[in-house]
Amino acid sequence: MRLWPVGTVLGLTFIAAILVAVVVFYAGWDLLGARGLKPERRVDSKTLFDLVKLSFGVVAGAGALVALVVAYRRQRVDEDGALRDATRLHTERFTTAVSQLGEESAAVRLEDH
Repeated sequence: MRLWPVGTVLGLTFIAAILVAVVVFYAGWDLLGARGLKPERRVDSKTLFDLVKLSFGVVAGAGALVALVVAYRRQRVDEDGALRDATRLHTERFTTAVSQLGEESAAVRLEDH
């Protein structure tokens, strides 16, 4: 099993999320026709509160991306460990069967494990 380093995966995930957000933003901007917005000289409390909510949303989204990447990697490692255990068990059983077949005694060759 080859996994990329966590830093690389997180970086690529963040870049992909930002690209998707930008595409969605500009698609919405174009569909809503919001090109004629006028700039504000002062920021009122409602706008500031909206910026704070947006900041918390971005932090929550980043945390969710990190949790998703970590959960995915943990699942992959667990699946690889289960496959390794199944292979080890199969190998042990095969080795035991081969050693029993090589025995001189018929009772040992017929023994069921």
